[in-house]
Amino acid sequence: MKHFFILLFIPFLFSCKKHFHQTNEIIKVELARSGAWSDYGGAIGVDSSLNYKCYDGNTKRNFIGKINASFWDSINRRFEQIKFKEIPVFDNKNIADATYFELIIYWKDSSKRITRVRDIKPDSVVNAFRWLNDSYKKVMLHQVNYSIKFETTFQDPLPPQPKIDQVKFPPPIKQ
Repeated sequence: MKHFFILLFIPFLFSCKKHFHQTNEIIKVELARSGAWSDYGGAIGVDSSLNYKCYDGNTKRNFIGKINASFWDSINRRFEQIKFKEIPVFDNKNIADATYFELIIYWKDSSKRITRVRDIKPDSVVNAFRWLNDSYKKVMLHQVNYSIKFETTFQDPLPPQPKIDQVKFPPPIKQ
């Protein structure tokens, strides 16, 4: 009789187990790739409202779409696994013909900008960037005829040039 109650009590314990609910601290991510000499870069932005936006630098086209909640959870899990708050902001590699990634992660009242070069032997951070960069293949996107604003800058082929009067040592001006 005593064993019967124990056997009856064990399934009851397992049935009372609370289901794990993903706590998503991240509210928005933006990823840009610089492209190499054969690629003109691009940018991706995803937010907690499940909006997905994409800029393809090769075609100069903008796309938008919606993702599902499980994909948003997987984005959060992926960046929590690499401890996005603790990883260094820059890597110190300087390669001319390489794809550079720029990621901005937003959470609560803070954000962090992280840059990495896509290397021959990528680490877990670069792998997460590559995974997010390829995510457009899994999202139903449609083209829009307006430009999309990203906070990232690596998708732009050239950074904005300063005005000549803002340069400390301006080049000589021909007269």
